Amino acid sequence: MDRLDRAARTLPRGERRELIAEIRAHLSETIDPKMSDAEVLTVLDQLGDPEEIVEAEQPESLPDDRRGTHEWAAIFLLLLGGFVFGVGWIAGLILLWSSRAWTTADKLIGTFIVPGGLAAGIFALGIGTVGVSEVCSGSNPGPAHCTGGPSTAGTVAAVAILAVSVIGPFVTAVYLARRAR
Repeated sequence: MDRLDRAARTLPRGERRELIAEIRAHLSETIDPKMSDAEVLTVLDQLGDPEEIVEAEQPESLPDDRRGTHEWAAIFLLLLGGFVFGVGWIAGLILLWSSRAWTTADKLIGTFIVPGGLAAGIFALGIGTVGVSEVCSGSNPGPAHCTGGPSTAGTVAAVAILAVSVIGPFVTAVYLARRAR
């Protein structure tokens, strides 16, 4: 049973559990506690090697695990498609969700980690620099007194948000590229 369990690790979890349960049930029905060791070995020989049992359960051909054009286009459009009036990013979402290369969790990460991709980060960078003004008063020969402008906490928060907005799309693109199967 240990050999069967090790060999069955290539199967999807549900199929693996089902196969092991079937073999256990078959052995419990076939092997009688009164049987000799030789008779038990004969039953096991008739059943076959665990590796052969698992091989018989494998699908005819496994799906191709490489990232195809579809997946690369999705990654590229999610990263840079927002620069085309957001339409490119939406096309990237459609490609992402129509691909079988990613799990639902991967697709949710691709969708919600910085929606709009890098364009959203650049847009946030532009918005973050607009509207910050400083008012200075004073006479030309004397010292000027300035009020307004960003606070230190506000500046730190803005820098953090901008960093996430710009770095997030790259991290998401790398994550999706690595997770595609």
